[in-house]
Amino acid sequence: MNGVKYSYFSAERSGKVHFHYSALLNSKSVARPKENCGNACTIHNPKNNSIEWYWVDKEENIRWLREYRNYDNIDWSGTIEDNKLPLKENLKSKHWLARGYTNTGLIFPEIHDNCMWFSNNYYKVFKKFFECDYLLHPDILLGYWGYTKADKKGLNLSECLLKDIRPMYIDLDYSIDQIKKRKNVIVYKEDIRRMARSWFLGGGQMIDMDDETYYNNISLRINEARIYPTCMQIALDRYDIPYEMWSLDNGDYSMFGFEKNLDRYVTEGTDTILKTEHHNKVEGWIDRYIGEFNEV
Repeated sequence: MNGVKYSYFSAERSGKVHFHYSALLNSKSVARPKENCGNACTIHNPKNNSIEWYWVDKEENIRWLREYRNYDNIDWSGTIEDNKLPLKENLKSKHWLARGYTNTGLIFPEIHDNCMWFSNNYYKVFKKFFECDYLLHPDILLGYWGYTKADKKGLNLSECLLKDIRPMYIDLDYSIDQIKKRKNVIVYKEDIRRMARSWFLGGGQMIDMDDETYYNNISLRINEARIYPTCMQIALDRYDIPYEMWSLDNGDYSMFGFEKNLDRYVTEGTDTILKTEHHNKVEGWIDRYIGEFNEV
């Protein structure tokens, strides 16, 4: 593999687990600078067998933690299958990479309970993230922060990108310069049916709501995710940042310099949130969504 570094621009539920695991399979470091607790980053680094976390605490201090992890001989099949388990079962997995993959706070309450949702000090540690071979959520490093959940109160990420609204303070010139040095890829989904299935299974909690409310909420989130690639193009064009477009359904993973690859769609079903008792409704929701939102 060459020395090129990559940025993976994508909406939520757009192949990040597959991309992340593929990078680790190829012994490359990966930074994920957006966690479900706010301004926190997880860095997996097979080169020195470590996992690191960086976050901003409630007193606006930059904190970090490093632990040893063994990346040799990872059981990828077992890891991926355990990522498809309900959260309580997932946390019992014998595969360290699968346990709490997107729920760092459940494993390390110190991070989750003391993390700022967003902070104007987060940019001070961006250098650590740019050092990594692969970047997830690189839009955060340009200061863009919003929801891809259009049913939630607050600023939609698409609005941030289209109007150049930057809720977080960053050193913009530095971030632009660093991102221009990378190969930037905006990913998009062609198979909307597969995309909708992923969202209805894992796009939100069905707590204290009826089927109709859940369907409407997830439909809005899917629509927001579908316009993300176009919005991201506009944002990168604004600063003359070069990028390439790449299809999750038909793109060649050699685009990212991978010499070893996971099978396409092997990670489908990971991070499923919807309780199994509701899974029989998903195909009907998908049919309805395709009928109502063929274009967005």
